[in-house]
Amino acid sequence: MSDALTIRAATPGDEAALRRLAALDSSAPLHGPSVLAERDDVAVAAVALTSGDVIADPFRRTADAVHMLRLRRYLLVRQSNDVGPGWLLLRRRRLALP
Repeated sequence: MSDALTIRAATPGDEAALRRLAALDSSAPLHGPSVLAERDDVAVAAVALTSGDVIADPFRRTADAVHMLRLRRYLLVRQSNDVGPGWLLLRRRRLALP
């Protein structure tokens, strides 16, 4: 088992993983665009870009993942100068990458 953490935009293919996380966390599924944290190619936490709601696997070490997700969301929102639609935040971020 690796400690490497991957933070990335959730895609439509991640819907099942997001539903699984919400069920494990006894939370409602996230709405709208979100950012996902993975460890060993398994989703361990996610944050909704527009609301800031977080879901995480309570059976795994996720404090660092949640912290990084919140930081990534903050940077995306701050970079765009508004909270705007989440998809727009992700688009702006992709365009800003080298």
